[in-house]
Amino acid sequence: MENFSRRKEITEILIIALILITGVVILPLIIGFFENIAFTEVLGFITSILIFQPFAVVIGIGLGFDALPLMFIMCSIGLSVIFGLLKTCDIFANRSERLHRHLEKVEAFTQKSRLLKKYGMVVFIPFIWVPGVGLYGCVMIAWLLRWRGAFAITMILIAWMLAALIVLLTSMGLLAVFQ
Repeated sequence: MENFSRRKEITEILIIALILITGVVILPLIIGFFENIAFTEVLGFITSILIFQPFAVVIGIGLGFDALPLMFIMCSIGLSVIFGLLKTCDIFANRSERLHRHLEKVEAFTQKSRLLKKYGMVVFIPFIWVPGVGLYGCVMIAWLLRWRGAFAITMILIAWMLAALIVLLTSMGLLAVFQ
């Protein structure tokens, strides 16, 4: 039985790696290829997204990406990170009894919280902007609060894409029209 469990865990790790490699590296490289952007510049843009998160849109514009392909890359990386982190957290939770007990305490707290009951997953929208939290932190918060369904993933992705769109519009000077 333990051998089966170990094989299942290795399979899950391989799936996570495949999701991350495909969404974070391969799809952006394909988009960059069709946009005639150098391989090294696409890799630089990917790295900047992983570090600066939605603020990396400015770097993408500087590298010559058009708005639509740039947003496709942001979406691809965002979805991949969301799924990859959620699955990674699940693997760690299955291996740690202590973490499992901690999750039960967090769940008890969330049942009592009026703020979380009132606003729920909408809280992700402002937290995507917080340095040190951003996309990674929002995924971890969702995982801790056991918000792992399609709605939670959609809300995190909407927050991510909204942040990227605001940076894009600001960078292009389009938000200056509204001032």
